Amino acid sequence: MKRCIYCLSVALLLLSACSSEPKKEAPENTSEESSGLEIRKQPFRNSEQIEYEISVVKGTSIKHGMQKRYYLHGSLYSAIPYIAGEKQGTAYTYYQAALDSEPQVWKEQPYEDDELNGICKRYHRDGTLQAEYEYKKGLRAVGLKEYTEAGKEIEQPQLKVAKQRVASGYFIEASLSDDYDNVDYFIGELVEGKYLPKNIKGLQTRKGVGEIVVSQTSGTVTITAEYSTRYRNRGVVSKSIEL
Repeated sequence: MKRCIYCLSVALLLLSACSSEPKKEAPENTSEESSGLEIRKQPFRNSEQIEYEISVVKGTSIKHGMQKRYYLHGSLYSAIPYIAGEKQGTAYTYYQAALDSEPQVWKEQPYEDDELNGICKRYHRDGTLQAEYEYKKGLRAVGLKEYTEAGKEIEQPQLKVAKQRVASGYFIEASLSDDYDNVDYFIGELVEGKYLPKNIKGLQTRKGVGEIVVSQTSGTVTITAEYSTRYRNRGVVSKSIEL
């Protein structure tokens, strides 16, 4: 409790000392910050090239302000805003760029109280929208929208669920309508009927098919699949069936 009060006090006192919301453009490098903060620089392993620039409260390890990370050749990789040790605001990740060029945004991720919260976006190298997906308090929502470089929306897979009566209850199989990589299947209720809980039970997977035997013989069962797309985005699809 004391630590929370201390962190809150720090945030209130220093909020005017640095911006917590990075711009979509690459932030300018700074070697000094206003009184009360200091910039700590961390080089790559076995190199003098700086990998991280971290704004912290002087004399502590509490991050406050912008944390910047760089590619080995020096272009900006990411900019993450912190307030009193927690991620707050929109974090940006960038494609690798030439040093004389402005980096192009790859990921745009909103944070609240150190957790992803809101609509996340990803972009193609040409700046067009690649994907949109939602989080709430760190939990991933059902649904994913993806687009080609030409702006055409990409159709996402459907979840197929089959049931078969067995002596101990029901044998359930789950699969996607198309082939996707790294598919994980889960059973259980979603938070608010939309968000994937962190402690949800997983299904055994064999050759891309999720399998489980449930002991109940009536009621509703919810099956959810999380999959990777060719753009390396993670999509979530869910379906409930009556037993």
